[in-house]
Amino acid sequence: MTAALARWRAGFVARLVRDSRGVSAIEFALVAPVVFILVLGTVEIALDMFVDASVQIAAQQASRVGLTTANPASGTRAQQAQTIVKNILGRWQNIGGTVSITTLNYGSYNNVGSTSYQSNMGNFGDVVSYNITVTVPGFSGIPQLFGVQTLTFQRNYIVQNEK
Repeated sequence: MTAALARWRAGFVARLVRDSRGVSAIEFALVAPVVFILVLGTVEIALDMFVDASVQIAAQQASRVGLTTANPASGTRAQQAQTIVKNILGRWQNIGGTVSITTLNYGSYNNVGSTSYQSNMGNFGDVVSYNITVTVPGFSGIPQLFGVQTLTFQRNYIVQNEK
C-alpha cells in the first residue's frame, strides 16, 4: 500500500508541476495590490499638485489686490483679497480642509522676518507679506498608510504696495 501511495504522490506532484491552469490568477493576486496602490498614489499626487497650484494662484491674486492700494467700490482691500482667496480655495473646505489667510505689514524690506509688523494690508510703499495656508486630508488614503493624516500647502508672497 505504501508503494502505491508513493507512486500516486509522485504522479500527482508531476502533474501538478506540469499543470499551468490558474497561474495567471495567482500572478494577478500577487501583482494587483501593488498596481492598485501605484494607481491610487498617482491620483493622490495629481490631486495634491492641483491643490498646490490653486494655493499658488490664490496667493498671486490676493497679492495683486493689495498692491494697488486703491479701495474697491464696495468693502475693503482685505475683504476683497479674502473673497478672491475663498473663491479659489473654497472647494477644499468642502472636503474637510481649512483655509488660513494672513497679511503682515512690515513697512519696509528691512523689517521682513522680524517681529516688527502690523496685521493689515499696508499703505502706499509698505512691504506686505501674504500668507495662505490650506490643510486638507489625503484624498485616497495613501498618505494615511504612511502616517500622514493631513496635507498642508502654503504660499507666502512679499510685495511692496504701489507708491
